[in-house]
Amino acid sequence: MAFLEGKNVAPRLAVESKKLVGKRVRYLRSQDIDKSGRGHFFPRTGIVESIYGRNIMLDNGIDIHFSDIVELVVINDETE
Repeated sequence: MAFLEGKNVAPRLAVESKKLVGKRVRYLRSQDIDKSGRGHFFPRTGIVESIYGRNIMLDNGIDIHFSDIVELVVINDETE
């Protein structure tokens, strides 16, 4: 089931993630999904600053391990 609009580009390998540096992304982690059955989810946004091992470092001070990412899409700033 897709939660976010756009192509899911959640990286599984460090090589894939390097393409995301400098891009604005919207992402959904497993803990951002309400599992009580109501179907709510709470996506977040940020700019990818760097990649460290299997972690994505964002401009908002959050680092996300690849395994925590459910979906990640690149946001085109011209449309938003």
